[in-house]
Amino acid sequence: MADEPQTLQAEPAPGWSNAAADAGISSREPAPIPIDMTQGGFSNNGPAATGATAGTPGTFTPAGCDSPDKLAELTGVTAVPATAWTTGQYVLLGDGTFAHWSSTAWVAGKA
Repeated sequence: MADEPQTLQAEPAPGWSNAAADAGISSREPAPIPIDMTQGGFSNNGPAATGATAGTPGTFTPAGCDSPDKLAELTGVTAVPATAWTTGQYVLLGDGTFAHWSSTAWVAGKA
């Protein structure tokens, strides 16, 4: 009969997934197990940077520390030297931008 509404069918049938078993994306599976990303083997697992040494690019200290991700996260990071960095010196931040020390504050970009 032409006046009856059509029932749409999903292809493939609902319930399939490309996710690994126990991925927690289905009501039939438990929630995924939380992963402690502070353990070795994951990014962002080093200590926070406490210092930054001028260079092209400069480096963060202590060795093995995580680079701050953005300019605002440089608060509390000690610049070496404490005087204004010279032309072209900078540190590379985690978001891919540059920053340098002006002798009083962290500033975006290269010196």
